[in-house]
Amino acid sequence: MAAQVSLLAYLQQGPPTLSVISQGQTHDNTTSSKYGARDIGETYTWNSFNIGTIMSQYGHHLRNTSIHLETIPNSPPQPINAEAGLRSRFDTYLIRHIRRAMQRSFQEFQASDQLGQRTALDFGEGNLACLKHGYTPDTAYFDPLLVAQTRPNRAPGDFKPSYKWSRDFENSPNPATERQFKQALSQVNFYMRQNNTRYGFLLTNRELVAIQKPDNTGRLLLSPQIPWEAQGNPAQPQMTVILALWYLGMLASDPQGSYLAGGLPA
Repeated sequence: MAAQVSLLAYLQQGPPTLSVISQGQTHDNTTSSKYGARDIGETYTWNSFNIGTIMSQYGHHLRNTSIHLETIPNSPPQPINAEAGLRSRFDTYLIRHIRRAMQRSFQEFQASDQLGQRTALDFGEGNLACLKHGYTPDTAYFDPLLVAQTRPNRAPGDFKPSYKWSRDFENSPNPATERQFKQALSQVNFYMRQNNTRYGFLLTNRELVAIQKPDNTGRLLLSPQIPWEAQGNPAQPQMTVILALWYLGMLASDPQGSYLAGGLPA
């Protein structure tokens, strides 16, 4: 029988490092007539997206909720050379742990009558939520009790190889690199606008950056970079990718904070 560990210990795991094969791939991000770098205004640091905030809000829950231990595979991953490879490695190393942690939290909230107005969300491929005009994010947080064609994506996510996007591109002296920084953000911003939601993220083979959209003016709050392979332990917890995506699910589960003014999306 699998050992029981705290949810905090479970979420302190990290995947092995991913390498990239250089094969002359384009460094340009997806373009569309519906969105572009021009849509993104000022970007700011989402300073409160950190381990201190999480432990202040959920420390008791994370330390006192148990879950069957399932370790992240430690087999050396194949390198990637495209977004499809990154999606595949995400599925291999991370998605199951994020889903299990979220499910365990919502079970505990329901059992202790602490769910309140939250929605017990699930997490998976972008096409598991409703698709608007054929645009499909890579991932979705969604209400599994709603019909797939109608359930909004509470926090759309997108994958980019590190040669296409990094938060470090934000301050590049090269205008083309800065444009690609905003181009990738504009894609997630568009998905967020479609779903009238406040949260989203970008994930590369090197880092996760959570995104908050305070309004529809093009301003975005970006979390500090969270390394792909980051790990910690309950004694010295660190912000890991699976902890950050679990926390994004907790934020997205609250309808009072997850949607922009105007109510729930149609």
